[in-house]
Amino acid sequence: MPANREYGREGLEFARAITFFDAIYAFSVTLLITTVDDFSPSAWSSLSALREANGSSLLAFAISFVVVVRFWRVNHQEVTGFKSMDGRLIAMNCVVMFGIVLIPFATEAMGKLNSEPLPTAVYAVVISGTFAAQWWMIFDADRRGQRRHRWSGNRWAQIATGLVLPVVFLGSIPVAYLTQPNFAQLCWLSAIVLVPLVDRATRGPDTEPSRPDQDT
Repeated sequence: MPANREYGREGLEFARAITFFDAIYAFSVTLLITTVDDFSPSAWSSLSALREANGSSLLAFAISFVVVVRFWRVNHQEVTGFKSMDGRLIAMNCVVMFGIVLIPFATEAMGKLNSEPLPTAVYAVVISGTFAAQWWMIFDADRRGQRRHRWSGNRWAQIATGLVLPVVFLGSIPVAYLTQPNFAQLCWLSAIVLVPLVDRATRGPDTEPSRPDQDT
């Protein structure tokens, strides 16, 4: 697809691109439930056995379901708000889709091997990389004037806010290896508090809150 060709928001190509991206999210979130797959008679003999056999996988599924839906919500709101799309933006969003389809893979590993640090580390890398790709795609669209509602304020403030979630997830990797993977996963909750705090600290008093919604 030519990088310099633009597709207006009223055109068929624009609508087809959004449909394709939404379908990837739907497919990924559907695949998540397949990561919970212990249906042996012993696993379903009692509630305690079910929790023992599938508890960690169900927790990983729940975490990833929220994450994927949050990624979709931000992506859908942003992409449908573009003035137009060109080959460059579509290619950048395909990089985001690559990360999205990796989430079920990382989720299954984290659920089934919950005592090992590597699955948690891989999950953290996948989420960080996917978020960074999505944020950069939106940042690039804003810089090139393809968003209808432009970011206001200092762009360095936007960059600082966009770095919070990757830093939190990547910073949890040493925690997974030095302590327990569960402790590393608890560290991810700090992004809920840190993102709005950094956003408020880096933007001026008269500017609007940063977008996109970086509290994935």
